[in-house]
Amino acid sequence: MKTLPPDGAPRILVRAANWIGDAVMSTPALEALRGRFPGSPVTVLGRPWVLPVFSAHPSVTGVLPLDVRGGARGVVDRFRAAAALRDRAFDLAVILPNSLDSALVPWLARIPERVGYAADGRSGLLTRAVPVPAEKTLRHEIYHYLDLVAALGGDGDGAPVRAAPGGDAPCLSLRVPPEGEAGADRLLAARGVPPSAPLIGFNPGAAYGPAKCWPVERFAELGRRLLAETGAHLLVFGTARERPQAEAICGAVGPRAHDLAGATSLAEAMALVGRLRLFVTNDSGLMHVGAALDVPLVAIFGSTNPVTTGPWSIRSTVIRHELPCSPCLRRSCPGGFECMKGIGVDEVLAACRRRLERDA
Repeated sequence: MKTLPPDGAPRILVRAANWIGDAVMSTPALEALRGRFPGSPVTVLGRPWVLPVFSAHPSVTGVLPLDVRGGARGVVDRFRAAAALRDRAFDLAVILPNSLDSALVPWLARIPERVGYAADGRSGLLTRAVPVPAEKTLRHEIYHYLDLVAALGGDGDGAPVRAAPGGDAPCLSLRVPPEGEAGADRLLAARGVPPSAPLIGFNPGAAYGPAKCWPVERFAELGRRLLAETGAHLLVFGTARERPQAEAICGAVGPRAHDLAGATSLAEAMALVGRLRLFVTNDSGLMHVGAALDVPLVAIFGSTNPVTTGPWSIRSTVIRHELPCSPCLRRSCPGGFECMKGIGVDEVLAACRRRLERDA
């Protein structure tokens, strides 16, 4: 890249993915970027809700919040964000999302090198528009981000390793911020959970939409049976909007079930997930957090594709019923929701038992 500094140590800005799960899946690319430019400071620019994924990451020097609104006010926000970036004199921007909007602020900031995928009509905002790989829908999403770093060239230190989890494959990397651990201690203490109690976690929601969500009443029955067998406490995660689902599950399970919907920051949720003996989850951002923290997990898939966005972990079990319409990738099901309704409690409980035995 002609405009990079002659010492080979550019000041790098990484525009982060906007979803928590995508942010976690991009962490191998951050390590590859550090391998490609070992002497460079790496700053992550992202929406405020994903920054805890990066704030304690060893390959990241610092994080910057991108807090922009929609509509006319958002135009002003983007110009202000670009002005702040110009003051920091970045040499290279690596833009991980595929949207036109994600390339706009680095372009307005006049960062000399701007690298991203040629998508969403934004190639004119990039100095290097990388073609989207034809096999994108056939490989895991971590390679989508790794391939972008590999496109930067160099001596190959940052090139992706194409292998399955468990061998010489790239690993997700996630560090829980210290404030997350402290907050997790407070949350458990406030709910009377003994420090030595085994913990099982449920994540019954998914930001993407209801087509990803296993029925709440089945989570409740699974919780009753798991707690009867293990003596564990159950932590039910979710956003404030998912509080009704969490309340329904906890009310059905009993006093050892604890509703955390809307009660945790992302950093605190990361810390709590890291302490779980087992995590049962829909395809969601916290599923990828669990995979990155090497937590035994059972992931229930409906409309989405575990080949591309499944948990990247050898300690995971994916439950999915293949149908002629799979994967439809819809947010809500226009039909009978058979992909999820066909998954019974007995099937998930059996997977949980195997996971607990295998990872004891």
